[in-house]
Amino acid sequence: MKPSFDMTQPERAALAAKLREKELIPSIVTPEMEESLSRVSVREDNVPTRFGPSHVFFVDPRDAEDKRPLYINFHGGGFVRGYGRRDTVFCAQVAARVGCSVIDVDYRVAPEFTFPTAHHECYDVVAWAFDNASRLGIDPDRIAVGGHSAGGNLAAAICLMANESGQFRPCGQVLDYPFVDAVTDPAKKLDPRGAMPVERMVAFNVLYGERPENLKNPLLSPVEADPAMLDGLPPALMILAGRDGLRFEAQRYAAMLIAAGVDISVRTFAESDHGFTITGHDAWRRAREAIFAWLGDNFQRDK
Repeated sequence: MKPSFDMTQPERAALAAKLREKELIPSIVTPEMEESLSRVSVREDNVPTRFGPSHVFFVDPRDAEDKRPLYINFHGGGFVRGYGRRDTVFCAQVAARVGCSVIDVDYRVAPEFTFPTAHHECYDVVAWAFDNASRLGIDPDRIAVGGHSAGGNLAAAICLMANESGQFRPCGQVLDYPFVDAVTDPAKKLDPRGAMPVERMVAFNVLYGERPENLKNPLLSPVEADPAMLDGLPPALMILAGRDGLRFEAQRYAAMLIAAGVDISVRTFAESDHGFTITGHDAWRRAREAIFAWLGDNFQRDK
């Protein structure tokens, strides 16, 4: 089924079901990764948002200290594919290695919930964490956000929204091979060595974007943001995959952040493909180590 914006709702639902059947790149969850689960506690709960309860996972280190840092994670999947166990395993590694709590957000996905639902739901979860930091044992000055692919888009957009609203300010943003340009034709993004097909990228745009005019919104396409929107954004870590077609738009956004004077570190893993950090392929160990180290340094700087 070729995706297009004039698809009917049943056709959109059928396309989403097809995209959810299996992973493009099957995830590898090794005993090495799962070992961190024994060093944390994982609790499912709901957080109030404007759309109703948001399903989240609270991941805390054993014997967690009070006034500890918090990392809020947003999974990938093109805003269509939902949470997977691999995400909690990754968050367990973050909590165990960095010594912080993690909130892993299982946000609403398309086509049942279209733009800007996921963006506003995730913003509300972050705002709730800031408002409830004391009760959670969290230091509100050490709350960072981050995500993978579409989740990286959400993290970037939340920082843009918070920068405008002034409601809160994350101390950092982790943008792991982020999707930041819904405007450019996906056919022009392809890397012949990469695994991401054009129709899959178009489908994600259609199912979540819903209407062509939404693709230009700076929340869905941060590369479309006015430079003034970037002034004062929190420090960023950007992870890029050298065989990923999305790396070009990520590089463009990184250049925009640099021009705005944002403190940003960019790490490129030349022989890796899209999704590698979370799926456990290619240079996933080195990418995760980069995330752990950057978060640790960031949290210490803001202590």
